[in-house]
Amino acid sequence: MTQIFHDMLTELGITLFGEIATEAIVFNPVFRDACATNQCGKYGSNWACPPGVGTPEDLAARARRFTRGLVIQTVWPLADAFDLEGMMDAAARHNALFRRVAARIAAHQTPALALSAGACELCDSCTYARGEPCCRPDQAIASLEAYCIDVAALLDAAGLRYNNGPDTVSYVGLILA
Repeated sequence: MTQIFHDMLTELGITLFGEIATEAIVFNPVFRDACATNQCGKYGSNWACPPGVGTPEDLAARARRFTRGLVIQTVWPLADAFDLEGMMDAAARHNALFRRVAARIAAHQTPALALSAGACELCDSCTYARGEPCCRPDQAIASLEAYCIDVAALLDAAGLRYNNGPDTVSYVGLILA
């Protein structure tokens, strides 16, 4: 990673990050099963989520076109292990910060593929449900899970921890270049 990217991440308050080779990414289609349970309510209603985002095979092939990745992790405090509101707030804060990082990196490094936590929520109402094309395909960010990426293995490859202590929640993003 260049000093420019390191300085930019530090400036934005990102302290947990690591670089990996794309071949270190573990793809496992079983993660798509978690999406299909539709616990988040986005399955079949969002271009950046299954099935609209593409097949596991196509997504793995798309990711493998890149040679390296920048793994970014944020850790947020929770009131307790059951603080669902805190988890949702932390996810939104992570994704907003991740979008800033992705935009700054994209200005220096193109092409790039950014993947983060959870469904894309760029638009108030995704056009997928209406059968219309994505209105912001160059800004939509799919989730690591939609791409069937094993996040625990990704963090391990980047030298980061999956669990960052009690009463915290961690979110992860990946920028491939």
